[in-house]
Amino acid sequence: MKQQQQMQANRNLWNYSGLTPHQRSSILGSIFWGTFSVQLLSGYLGSHYGTVKLLFGCVLGSSLISIGLPFALIYFGFEAFVALRVVQGCAQGIVFPAVYAHLAKWSPLKERSLLGGISQSGMDMGMALGFLCSGLLAVTALGWRAIFYVPGLVGILWSVFWLIFAAESPQKCRYIAQQELTLLAEITVVAPTEKRKARIPWCAILTSAPYLVLVLVKLSHGLSIFTLMQQIPLYINGLYDYEIHVNALLSALPFFLMFVTSHLVTFTAHYLLVVRKCSLALVRKSLNTVSTWVPAAAFVAMTLIRSEEQVTANIICLIVAVMTYAAAAVGSSLNHIDLSPNFGGMLVGMTNMVMTGMGVISPIAVAEVVKDENDRSQWNIIFLIIAALLFLGNLLYLFFGKMVAQPWDEIEAPAERSTTNNVESMETAVFRTNKK
Repeated sequence: MKQQQQMQANRNLWNYSGLTPHQRSSILGSIFWGTFSVQLLSGYLGSHYGTVKLLFGCVLGSSLISIGLPFALIYFGFEAFVALRVVQGCAQGIVFPAVYAHLAKWSPLKERSLLGGISQSGMDMGMALGFLCSGLLAVTALGWRAIFYVPGLVGILWSVFWLIFAAESPQKCRYIAQQELTLLAEITVVAPTEKRKARIPWCAILTSAPYLVLVLVKLSHGLSIFTLMQQIPLYINGLYDYEIHVNALLSALPFFLMFVTSHLVTFTAHYLLVVRKCSLALVRKSLNTVSTWVPAAAFVAMTLIRSEEQVTANIICLIVAVMTYAAAAVGSSLNHIDLSPNFGGMLVGMTNMVMTGMGVISPIAVAEVVKDENDRSQWNIIFLIIAALLFLGNLLYLFFGKMVAQPWDEIEAPAERSTTNNVESMETAVFRTNKK
């Protein structure tokens, strides 16, 4: 009897409005705890051990966990649910560095912005569908459990197609035409087996001004987008108290428009680079300015809206803040591969560790600052902090950002390194003999 009562209590736990601030921040942030913890490892694995099996295992594992989450909550309680979300975050945390490492092997320099932007737009559509479908699935017969079952099944289906069609490199692809293979022959990324023998230039990377500035930019992006992803439904519900399906639609709308914007940005960047022959630095920095300073202005504008009745103005500001973030994929995310085609996946992992840290901090900060969801002044503090970081990050990116491979990206072959060491040893011996 007690077990049945506990199971019923666990079912009722998914009444989000009845959760404590600590439980809410744990549910929202737990997946980022896992993502944060594996970023350095994921970047290393993506750069050094290939990406096909890595992506397959991570997406499949995350999908299976998604299906199991409702059972964990019902039968084992809140703690088990949060623990599984952390494990799911570990699986998902490996995905993005692996995607960038895969892009480095499959995208020629002239096509990199186009292909990278298209691949990143999938995340935008995923977020939009997630917001929309969660509201619609929640009112079905399965209730909140369907929110976890459906994405899990979709992920399993994707894994099957990936295993059939994916290839580690153009040379290993069974379906590639000779013309495509010739085009992709210009890509000079060292094979994973050679990377495993190479020394990682940690000191040079961690003291590289272009990379450190990029990290700050992605930190501000992370705080901005993760706060919007996690808090938009709560913000809208707190101020306007809409029905769940209306809230879901309004929350999804900015992300659907971001998906459309990402394609416009991608093809615009491709046109500027290939047709108009604009410099890569000009395109990257211009688009990153759009993805930072325009959202910063939108956040500041939201703090100036005083009337609770100005729903349209609030929604427009949210839409502008999310839409323009789409320019970040081409503006700064692909800059990791610019700086280091060989270690691009690892750089993404390192940057994502900082970026996903914002996904952990954001719900905690909101819970500490926003004690009353209906109090607009408390939300304004969050918006102004984000705006300031976005402005500062891009300002430094404009001055110190670089779009060329850095000297530390070069990988010296083991044979060459051995020869160099031998030559250095001989020169030292000759010098000592002459000195005597």
